Amino acid sequence: MSWTRTKSAARIQQFMQTVPVTGVTVGQFDTAMLARRRQAVAATKAATGRTEDLIFQLRPSEAILVDGVHVYVQLLDYQDKMLERERETEAAHGRVLGMLHLHYGACDTLAERFEAQRVDFHGPRLHAVIITPPGAAGEQVRVLRALEFADALKRTIEAASRTIGNGEFATRVRIGIDSGLAVAVNSGRGSEPEPLFLGSPANYAAKLAEGADEGIYISDRVRAIAHLSLVYGGLQAERHVEMSAQIKALGAAAATTKFTDADVGVAVNGLKSLMAQRYGVETPNFAFHHHEPPLRSIDFGEVSPSRAIRMELVSIFADLSGFTKYVDNCIRTGRVADMVANLHVLRKELAASLREDFGGKKVRFIGDCLHGLLAEGTRFQTDAGASVKAAVHASGGLRSSFELCQELLPEIATLGLAIGLEYGATPICRLGLRGDRSVRCAVSKAVSRSEELQSGCKRTETAMGPRAHSQAPVAVRQLFDRDGKAQGLDYETVAVGTVAAPAVVSSGSASRTAQPHTQ
Repeated sequence: MSWTRTKSAARIQQFMQTVPVTGVTVGQFDTAMLARRRQAVAATKAATGRTEDLIFQLRPSEAILVDGVHVYVQLLDYQDKMLERERETEAAHGRVLGMLHLHYGACDTLAERFEAQRVDFHGPRLHAVIITPPGAAGEQVRVLRALEFADALKRTIEAASRTIGNGEFATRVRIGIDSGLAVAVNSGRGSEPEPLFLGSPANYAAKLAEGADEGIYISDRVRAIAHLSLVYGGLQAERHVEMSAQIKALGAAAATTKFTDADVGVAVNGLKSLMAQRYGVETPNFAFHHHEPPLRSIDFGEVSPSRAIRMELVSIFADLSGFTKYVDNCIRTGRVADMVANLHVLRKELAASLREDFGGKKVRFIGDCLHGLLAEGTRFQTDAGASVKAAVHASGGLRSSFELCQELLPEIATLGLAIGLEYGATPICRLGLRGDRSVRCAVSKAVSRSEELQSGCKRTETAMGPRAHSQAPVAVRQLFDRDGKAQGLDYETVAVGTVAAPAVVSSGSASRTAQPHTQ
C-alpha cells in the first residue's frame, strides 16, 4: 500500500464533483426552521422510538448558520485513571473506558433535559451546544440555560463518579463556555455520524476548558450577556455557592430549567438504572481482543464493551491549521458554501488516503482534525517497527494529499497541516447509552500524546512521540530532528528517506540530519 499523486488527484476530482460549491445549500437556524426540525424529530421518535437532536442528519451538501452557546466539558482526572502503578494495563484501560461510559451517559441524560445538543465526545471532552430559542433575540436565554446546564453537568458528573463503581471513577470537572455564530455540517454516515459546529465560539469554549483547575470558565461575551460578576473557578467553595446562586436567580427570572440537588440525585439514580438494564451491573465489563491488521477492517458498528479491541498501534492526529480563522472569514464574507465544499473534499481525501493507501482506520474528525489509527502485524501481535514506519509513510501521504488539495481547491492556500503520532497499547470501543449515537472511542497515553504533539506543531510540521521514536527503524528516526519534529515531511521525502538512511552531518558536538527533497 502506498500513496501516488495519480490516485490522490483522481479521488479529489471525484469528491469535488460529489459536493460542488453550486450544490451546497446554506440555511439559517431561525424560528421557522426550529418548527420544522421539531416536527421531524417528533416523527422519528414516533416511528422508531429514537431521539434525535435538532440539528443532526444533515446532508454533506447542507450547512446551517447557528447562533448558539457552546459548552466544553473536560474530565480533569482522566489521565490518572489510565495508569496502574505507572503502567497502562488492561485493567487500567477497562477502568478509564468505564469512566468515559459513565460520563457519556450522564451528559446525554442531562442534555435532553436542557434541550442541549451533544455535538461530540472525544476522550475526556464533551462538546455540546444550546441553540434554542433561535436567533439574536434568544441569546440571553440560551446563555442562562447553558450556565445552568454546565452547573448541573458538573454536579451530576461529580456525584455519579463518586457513587457509581465504588468511587473508582471519581473526577473533577472543568467547563468552558462561549456564545456566537457557527456553521453546522455533517459528513458522517451509517454507524459513524459526524455532526460538527465550526467557528470561533466552539474553538474558544474548548480553550477555556483547557487547564488543571476545576470550575466553570466563561468568555467575556457570556459574562456580559448574563451580567455575571464572577467567573466560577471552583477551587473556593464560597465562589461555587455564589456562582450557583447567580445562575439560579438569573434562570428563575428568565423561566429557564431549574436543576436542584434533588434533581442531581434523580439523574444519578436514573443513570444507575439505565446501566443495570443494559448490562446487569452499574458499569459494563470490558472484554478485549487483538484485531488483525490492517485496521481499516474495524467495523465500529460491531465494537462494544463485550467485544472491545485492545492492541499496540500508532495514533495519528492531523489538524488543519488555521481552519477556524478561515471559517470565520467565510461567515463574514458570505462564502460559507465555498468553505463547506472545500471541507468536504479535504476531509474525504485525508480519510481516504489513510484507509485506502495505508490500511489505517479513521476514528473520527474532531472539528477539522482527523484522528486515525494504524498498525502492522499478525492476528496475534503488532509489529512495532513496521507499524511506526507505516505510520510515518501515512503521515507523509496525508501531507501530500493535503498539498494536492491546495493545488486543486480555491482559497485554502493559507491553511496548514499539523501532524502528531505516537505508539502504544490502545483500547477501541463504542461507549454511551444512545444506540446509533454511541461514541467511537480510542483512548490511551499514545492517543493523548499524539494529540498534544499535533497541537504543538506549526502548519508544516510533523512530530513523532518518544515511544514511536524508540520503536522506529534508524532510517525513519533520521527523518526527524532531536525534538522529534520534521518540516514538510511529504510522501516523497519519507519514501526516499526510508530506502536508505540519509547522511548525518556533524557540526561540533551537535548533529543534524540532511533532509532529502525538502526544498
